[in-house]
Amino acid sequence: MKAAVFHDPGRIEVCGDVSEPRPGPGEVLVAVRACGICGSDLHLYRTNAHRTGGGLLRIDSDGREIPGHEYAGVITQLGQGVDGWRVGQRVVGVTGGGGFSERVPVPVNPFQIARIPDGLGFEEAATTEPLADGLQMVRKAQPKAGDNVVVYGVGIIGLGVIQALRARCPHVGHIVAVDVSAARLAMAREVGASDTIDPLSEDVIDATARICGRAPWAFPPMEPPDVGVVFDCAGYLKHMKGPPPLQQALRLLRPRGGRIVCFGAYEEAVSLELMDVIYKEAQIFGSMGYAAGELEEALALMASGAANRTKLISHRFPLDEISKAFEMQGSGQAIKVMVLPKA
Repeated sequence: MKAAVFHDPGRIEVCGDVSEPRPGPGEVLVAVRACGICGSDLHLYRTNAHRTGGGLLRIDSDGREIPGHEYAGVITQLGQGVDGWRVGQRVVGVTGGGGFSERVPVPVNPFQIARIPDGLGFEEAATTEPLADGLQMVRKAQPKAGDNVVVYGVGIIGLGVIQALRARCPHVGHIVAVDVSAARLAMAREVGASDTIDPLSEDVIDATARICGRAPWAFPPMEPPDVGVVFDCAGYLKHMKGPPPLQQALRLLRPRGGRIVCFGAYEEAVSLELMDVIYKEAQIFGSMGYAAGELEEALALMASGAANRTKLISHRFPLDEISKAFEMQGSGQAIKVMVLPKA
């Protein structure tokens, strides 16, 4: 079968003789119809980050490494002991790689497979996993009514956080999106951000204070922006200028009770000034993945129209053009690039 094989940073190519997978016990085989390029896939492609232990690559029987972990397709075969599923069902799959191929085995459990509701297309369904990630981040942050929120980095993950906030927490205050891409900032407004900031054209701290007001504090004396929650969906890239978003997040928080949820990956070590953790009594949460049931919740939001994900798919490529697809995802022009094995 055809599959995209990762070799080295900047080198991924389609091979037509990849070993045909077979579903093991407790697995189903899925014919992939659409697979999205994730930010972590991009880290791998650019710098070799998370190649081992990162859950990004499926190793086939010949030792070839196949990325792709957020996809949708059709069940074509059931493994031993699988009940409650049938050939022909449309499903979302989430695995440790293998999605950039014609077929991939998927374990049957609430974290890795879910049925696609009627009326929802494969491409939109392939964005389920990143929306579920956003739902978990919002659940961890527990925004309160009136809390001003900053979302740092509004690619597919940050946009999903905004959609999750609008669906779960309609009474929050300002939702401020921060990104260097004009296209992503425009999309952030379209899906629910109240305000946007481009850090290349204005200071993030000052601009946020102008939008949200300030929260003066007597000891130690400070007047930070009145921000209750910051979602760091950017992490740190080697070519990034200025301080890491986590450093900015600490400066953005108001004193007492502010929360930061970190999701964006880091391509290398960073240095941080952490006294604001103490001065502001800030809470920092890491977030990876989602809880059982949040795949289904994400699908339900899409099926109801509460979260329109189709508009976030900016580019589509056939599997044979996988290199072009990765270059586009990393160009800064794309929001979500979808790879279509049957295109």
